[in-house]
Amino acid sequence: MNKYIPPDFETIKKANAGDSAAMQKLLAHYNAYIMFFEKYNGVVNYVHAEEIRTKLIKAVLEFKIDR
Repeated sequence: MNKYIPPDFETIKKANAGDSAAMQKLLAHYNAYIMFFEKYNGVVNYVHAEEIRTKLIKAVLEFKIDR
């Protein structure tokens, strides 16, 4: 059985603070999901995939972590 393992909280927290290495780690984690859902008839729409990555970066940076 394949289990989903989310990125750890510390990585998300560092990416939210602006750490570029942590953000790259998050993008690498979600890259397979983005590429899977951007395929249509075996062709990947790279322009739309880049828009999704941009929205992910924006969402992580704007997210309010109150702990």
